[in-house]
Amino acid sequence: MAGRGAVAGVLGAGLLVVVVARLLLPAAPPLYDGIVPIEPYLWLDPPAGDAGGAKGATAQLADRSGKSPLVAVATLELEPQAQIFAPPEGLTVPPGGRTIKVSIEPVPSEGTPADGHIDGNVYRISVVDENGTALTAPASARVSVVLRATDPAQAEAAIARFSAGTWQPLKTSPSGFGGTFVSVVTGFGDFAVITPGPGPSLAASAAGAASSGGPGAAAASPGPNVSAGSTVPQSPASDSPALPGLLPPAIVAGALLLGVVAYRMVRRGRRGPYRGAHPSRRR
Repeated sequence: MAGRGAVAGVLGAGLLVVVVARLLLPAAPPLYDGIVPIEPYLWLDPPAGDAGGAKGATAQLADRSGKSPLVAVATLELEPQAQIFAPPEGLTVPPGGRTIKVSIEPVPSEGTPADGHIDGNVYRISVVDENGTALTAPASARVSVVLRATDPAQAEAAIARFSAGTWQPLKTSPSGFGGTFVSVVTGFGDFAVITPGPGPSLAASAAGAASSGGPGAAAASPGPNVSAGSTVPQSPASDSPALPGLLPPAIVAGALLLGVVAYRMVRRGRRGPYRGAHPSRRR
């Protein structure tokens, strides 16, 4: 009876492992083929066919003993179109300051870049103390402004700041997310993404001239734009099975093997030296 109990216990444990594994692990590996929708860019003054309703953001942060706190403020779209990041103590705070006010607001564009065109909204980023004094940041603090281009596939662009009546490009890097770029700044003001080529309106005029065979048809070059429901293709799913899909069969086989081993051990024990009379009665 003890042997049968041992076998039943081992088989029961194996069955429990199988059930738990099936509950915790997916029956098949997930597939990542297809496309992932990207939220359309929201304009302050939308071109025909594009979405309006650009959003801003504000925050009021406590200044602790003359040292600025972590600053992480982003506009309120599902995929923020403008952001500012500053590490703790990254901002230069005037003596006696108690609060820091941060705001990001889309504003009408002004001026024309010398090379390229403004892609999307101009964002006015303000960082001031409670007295309205503008704060700055040393370059070593790596305070960053992040802006999104209108086209999620945009690979070449620069963030520029409007200063002294001109757009001054900043050293810019892709942020790692489609169509989003980052620049380190030491001051604040009006920022925008500048992309190469003519703007959408000029490109549309050139395209119309090309379709009618008018002058400038050969130079038509449409500028980047995005429409509602834009998507970014993902890599095709791999045909090789994922590890989670192979685990349940392996656990089943292991449980069955464990049961067989336990059963053979019990049978071997029955044939051992203690079969028959109780050990205490052996002389």
